[in-house]
Amino acid sequence: MIDCDMLIVTAPWTNTRRPLMAPAALKGVIEQHNFTCRTYDINLDFVKLEDTDPEKFELCKNYFAFGTIVDKNNLPIVQNYVEDIAKFILAKYNPKYLAVSVFSYQCQNFSEMFSECIRKMNPDIKLVLGGQGLSTNGISKDREEIWVERLKKANVIDHYIVGEGEVAIVNLLKEGKGPGIDNKEWEQQRDLDNIAWPNYSDYDLDAYNEKSMVITGSRGCVRKCTFCDITKHWKKFTFRSGESIANEMFDQSEKHKKYDFQFSDSLVNGSMKAYRDFVRTVAERNRTAKNKITWSGQFIVRGIKSMTEDDWKWTKESGAKNLSLGVESGSEAVRDHMKKQFSNQDMDEFMEQAHINNVGLTFMMIVGYPTETHEDFMETLRMFKKYKKYKNIIEGVILGSTLAILPGTPLAEQYGEDITLNDGENFWTYRHNKSLTFQERIKRRIIAGEELKKMGYILGANDLQIRLLHFLWEIYKKKQKQNIVDLNTSNVSNQKYS
Repeated sequence: MIDCDMLIVTAPWTNTRRPLMAPAALKGVIEQHNFTCRTYDINLDFVKLEDTDPEKFELCKNYFAFGTIVDKNNLPIVQNYVEDIAKFILAKYNPKYLAVSVFSYQCQNFSEMFSECIRKMNPDIKLVLGGQGLSTNGISKDREEIWVERLKKANVIDHYIVGEGEVAIVNLLKEGKGPGIDNKEWEQQRDLDNIAWPNYSDYDLDAYNEKSMVITGSRGCVRKCTFCDITKHWKKFTFRSGESIANEMFDQSEKHKKYDFQFSDSLVNGSMKAYRDFVRTVAERNRTAKNKITWSGQFIVRGIKSMTEDDWKWTKESGAKNLSLGVESGSEAVRDHMKKQFSNQDMDEFMEQAHINNVGLTFMMIVGYPTETHEDFMETLRMFKKYKKYKNIIEGVILGSTLAILPGTPLAEQYGEDITLNDGENFWTYRHNKSLTFQERIKRRIIAGEELKKMGYILGANDLQIRLLHFLWEIYKKKQKQNIVDLNTSNVSNQKYS
């Protein structure tokens, strides 16, 4: 049994493309302050279940992600599986604190059940939850309920951490209290260059599907998109120096023999000054490196005046593989309401430069935004038809499910004015666009998927999103307490968008 001050586990359901950075990052900081820390990714064990017992895997996955059990008699199967994981963890480790990294709201059900098991098996261990998945999810029955506060009041957990975890986790180990712990206000760190690098020593990096590592170059965002709450959490956009990023990339790559990186940043090019520093520094080191660095990350669409041809040259030489773009809509009117701050001309110029430099792109889209008219939707389809000439660099399109208006977003400020919530963040209505019903939003999402596949585009995470759509649809029908006809997309899909 391994004794340690803190054990950090990653909760399913989270994909196993690459290890999550947060536990490794906290391990680096904790050990920097002379505490012992171990990390364990439960997801790697969970995905093995798909091969050994696919029925149990699907049962557990549906419960973890959506909280759904078709037959209540099957719930003990899920409970027994989680209990077995808890027994394994306790047999392997002897931590003073056990922290669960809750990556998204789809990890909440596992985290709660797992914490209950640990509490029963060893009540002396201090249980902690943290991560971006602590917020109320978009399919909850009671949007006013704060999940982690309920768990703490019920003594399921001892603490939870909000905001940036580096300072909070050390204060927790030292004093058991401090900023960021149990809903206490936290202060954003401004000096990102001097934070300890993530420590992946507990991970078998070869066990993951993609041979890449995660890196952070900045925190926060320079935009205030109406559907996003990121600026509520990070008041300032802070970033590292190009030298700091390059040092971590090249040192970590040599240590682990992984030369591809995925940025966790909301925006890699949020500050063009910082971005130029980064790409030029890495590009110059790439020229003489035995193993060249490659990277991918989320990007702002910028026109040629903002991101010049020279910027694109350095971008290519720094090893840029794929840029994920928050395009959201093909309609300028919709994007203007979202406060996306780029025009169709900016988009055309960006696409052309990406094509010239052979940099891959992923489009992130929102179908069914409150102000989206039928014509706006058609403009999105027309945009994809226009960009078919760039299909060699468009490596994927993520359509999402249907827009959830979450607490903390600018859209949520319109509650009671323009937006009415009908029992959950997915089931809203917008008084200025009453034809955009929940049913219509789902129809447009399905149509968009069908039309894009016809055009030859690859849809990212599509199976899970479609499952979520159908799950939401069943909830919606129950809430309506009436028989609603199955989704019929033919009326729209047969219309021309050329």
